[in-house]
Formats: sequence, C-alpha cells, structure tokens
Amino acid sequence: MKKTLSVTAFILVLVFCMAPVVLASELYYPVIDEAELLTNSQRNELIDRAEALLEKYNCEIVIVTVSDMEEYGFNDAFKFVTYIDDEFDFGYGNNRSYLILFLSMADRDYWLEPYGDAETVFTKHGIDTMLDKHILPLLKNNNFYDAFSVYLDKSEEYLIMARDGAPFDRDTDPAARTTDFLIKLAVTIIIPILIALVICSIWKRQMKTAVLAKTADNYIPPGGFNLTRQSDDFLYRTTTRRKIQSSSSGSSFGGSRGRGGKF
Repeated sequence: MKKTLSVTAFILVLVFCMAPVVLASELYYPVIDEAELLTNSQRNELIDRAEALLEKYNCEIVIVTVSDMEEYGFNDAFKFVTYIDDEFDFGYGNNRSYLILFLSMADRDYWLEPYGDAETVFTKHGIDTMLDKHILPLLKNNNFYDAFSVYLDKSEEYLIMARDGAPFDRDTDPAARTTDFLIKLAVTIIIPILIALVICSIWKRQMKTAVLAKTADNYIPPGGFNLTRQSDDFLYRTTTRRKIQSSSSGSSFGGSRGRGGKF
C-alpha cells in the first residue's frame, strides 16, 4: 500500500512540474514555441533574426507560445507575461530592455508588452498600430510564421526610428498625421461651410413668400401712434463662469504599457 502511494505521489509531482520545465528548457532562446506553431526551420530562422536585432539595437524581441496557459496555473495573459518577466532573464542591460509577444492557443489569448528601455521605443500608439494593422490580421487567419516575421520587421522599424530620435508615435506616424490633418480640416472649414449652407437654404425657403413693399403703411395703426412712455430694457445678459479643476488619476492595467485580448 505504501509503495502504491509513493508511486502515485511521484506521478502527481511529475505532472505538475513538467510544464515549467518545458518552458524553462528554452530559457536562452528569444523564440519559445511550446505550442508548436512553427517548423524547426522557421523557429531557427526567427531566433537568428531576433538575435541579430538584439546585437544591433540592444533590445531583445521575444516570442513565447503555449498550448494552454492554464496548464501553468494562469488564466490571464498579462499575469503570465509578468510571470515570464519575473522568472526568465530576457532583455538587454540592467534595465532588461525587451519586447515580448505571448500567445496561448487554447482560448486564443495574446499579449504584447515592452519592458525596460523598450517602453520608450514601443509607445501605446506604436503597439496599437503594430497589432491592429500587421499582427492580428495574420494571427486571426492562423498565419503564425508570417505574423511573427512581420512582428520582427515592424520591431526593427520602430527601433530604427527610436535610434534616430523619433520613436514611432502619433506625431511621427504618417498615417496618423494625415488623419489628424483631415479631421482638423473638416472641423475648421468643411463643417462650418456645410452648416452655413443649410442655414442659408432654410432662410431662402422662408423668404419665397415675401413681397417687396414700397411703403410701411401696413405697420402703422389707423390714426398713427403716440409715444406715451419711455423705458430701458436689458435684452441680453453676459455670464462668466470659471471651471473648478478636480484632481483625478488613472493607471493602465497592472502598470502595463502593453495590450492584450483575443485573436
């Protein structure tokens, strides 16, 4: 009986410890594909490209995929990424500068998070643009290698811009600047013109029944009129109000500068 219990206990310990061992076995690689979304050649190619970026720009670009993060005891992608940051030695320098893209395939969860000096390279606008325009459309179609390849390409673009002193953000994004210009143009010129045309059109329709009068006899009562009293009436009042500022503060989820969701 004691021997049976010992074997059972050993099996349970092995089951619960196996998942962290699988992840830790690839500790020193920037691409950890526990979900097996890539072929060996694809994975090795991505590793070589990520290591080249690290050597050139002093920032590590990391990819981690798992079949189901619940096997590791997590049901939240950001918390799992935080666990990876705590346990693994990713990143360059004392600030551990790196960007990590994490996927959990069971419920198709993702998270993209910058750490260290990478936070100044990968801004909120930059992360949103990278995900919405480049990565998520490919992930939704299960084009995982293409998504990871584009992820490395866009990361290098952002790193180059940051190195040149202009990190990718709303004021340095050509598409965003064009959109902002069109919005300002519409607000300041086009919309007021349209409002004026509508008002003039209404006035014009109301004036169709008007006839030019040569005299003002229709506005004078029979026998004329006499002024019997004079008074001053204020028709308008101007009120000035001052807004009282209130202090408020907010923070991103768990101090995160990244973004996650479903794909």
